[in-house]
Parts: sequence; structure tokens; C-alpha cells
Amino acid sequence: MSTLSVTAAPAHPRQARWTFLLHRWALAVWVTLVVAISGLLLWAAGPLADESDRAWHRLDACRRLSRCVVDTGSYSTTYTFLTYAMILLPFVVAAWAGATLTARELESGTALMAWTQSVSPVRWLAVRLTLPAVVLTVGASLLVALHRFAWEAPEERTGNRPTWWVPFTFHANGPTIVTACLTALAVGTLTGLLVRRTLPALGVSVAASVLLLGGAHWLMPHLRTSVTEVGPFQDGYPDLYTGVELSHGLVTRTGAHIPTPECQATSMDVCRRIYEQRGGTGFYTTFHPASHFWPLQLTTSALLLVVTALLTAASFVVLRRRTG
Repeated sequence: MSTLSVTAAPAHPRQARWTFLLHRWALAVWVTLVVAISGLLLWAAGPLADESDRAWHRLDACRRLSRCVVDTGSYSTTYTFLTYAMILLPFVVAAWAGATLTARELESGTALMAWTQSVSPVRWLAVRLTLPAVVLTVGASLLVALHRFAWEAPEERTGNRPTWWVPFTFHANGPTIVTACLTALAVGTLTGLLVRRTLPALGVSVAASVLLLGGAHWLMPHLRTSVTEVGPFQDGYPDLYTGVELSHGLVTRTGAHIPTPECQATSMDVCRRIYEQRGGTGFYTTFHPASHFWPLQLTTSALLLVVTALLTAASFVVLRRRTG
């Protein structure tokens, strides 16, 4: 591997200001996104939730009619759209960090000029990581708080709200979306240092973020001990669709948990006899209840922070090897 010999120069006192000027358009886009999503979340939590509440009251009043059509408003549609927008934010961060935070300056030679004339490589990278990390943390934390406010808005009204364990709602309602943005920032930074070309770094950063964040979501239910509820056949599956589900099936006479055998009969009594012939005594459900929301959020966030720290450390190692 070829290296660049760079003589460390005294830290430039205006390095932070230069970083701000260089990425001011990215900052403007981020602030615009945060302000726009925040405003729409407040709109959803207030007027749209009230509109939905009035519609549900009208629906309740006309249930005795043979035909009843009520427009429940746009709360649900707006909430869903904003939740999707928040979930996409880490990937937007990854694309920006991979394309412009490090790769563009390395590709154009601006970074080498800064290292030889005004600032050391380590300080150059530290400033480029610290300032965006602060801005991302503040903005994403505000959005999480407002998203929870919008999600909780129907609770004191008649209308329904999305269940807490739906994946997108789960992440948008807690710190995992904040740490996901920081992980995406670290992914993009490291990718830019390794690839050193703007467009390839953008694509690799987004793909790597999808894999990392998707893996974290997959691991999330396994980071805390789950709860298993068992019940007789006549009661159905206990607590099914009330939390983050891991599995459900039959309980046998030996206490083993097995998948539910296929049964295409129209009568539950017939299916129950089939289940009993297979040694079944009841149903079980293994899941995380609502009380596990914050433990799952915190353990997943801690995992993402560890990954972020490792990626950041790797970025400094790569930079040191590249600059000698």
C-alpha cells in the first residue's frame, strides 16, 4: 500500500469554520429536513389527531345504521409517511458522508493540501466527525421526541394509533434512530477514506449501512431475554401480536415447543384433535411485551454505538496508514 508523507502542521484555529463553510449546503438540507418533519409531526399530533378523533366519534354514533361511511382524516397517512421519512434519514446520512465528507476531498486533493499547509490529518478527520455528529444527534433526538408526541396523540382520543412493536414505529420512537444516524456517519467516513472516489463511496456507504442496520434490527429481539406464555387450545395463542414476536406454536406433553402442524380443516375442534394426536397440549407464544421497549431500545443503541466506535477507530487507523 502506498502512503502519503505528510508533515504535521500546527492545528488551524479556523478548521471548524472551514468545515462548516465546506458543508454548509448539507447542513442547510439537514436543518430543512428536521424543521419540515418537526412541523408535520406537530401538525399530525394536533389538528390531524383532533380530526381523526371527531371522525371516530361520528363512526361510533352511526354504527347502528346499515351503511356508515366516515372519513377518518389523514392522521394515519401523514404519520406513516413521516415515520418512513425518519427511517430513511440514516441512509441519507450514509450517502452524504460517503460521497462528500471524506471521499470528495481526497479525490480532489483538497485534503492533502490542508494536511501540508494548515492542519494535521488526525485533527482534520476529528473535526469532520465531531461537528456532523453533534448536529445529527441534536436533530435526530428532536425528531424522536416529536415522533413520540405524534404517536401518543391518539391515546387520549378515540382514534387508533400504530402498535408500538411495528418495526418502523419502534425505531422512530426511540434512540435507535439517533445511533443509526451516527453509525451511518461512521460508515460513510470510513468508506470515503478507503474508496477515495465520490460516487463509488456513496453506493458502498448506503449498501454497508443497509447491512449493518438491518443486522442490528435482526439481532434486536435476541439482545434481551424474551417472555413465553402458554395457554390451552381453547384460548388460542396467548398474547399473540401484542409485542415483538420471536415464535409461536404447540406445547407438547413433554413440555417441548414445536411449530404448529398444518391444519386446513374449517373447524377448530378438528384441528385440535390433530394437534392432540401430535402430542400437543396447548399453544405458546414467545415475545417481548411493552415493558421491554426501553431495554430493547437501549441494548440496540449500545450495540450500534459500539459499532460506531469501532468504525471510527478504523477510520483513524486507515488515515494514519495512508498519510504515513
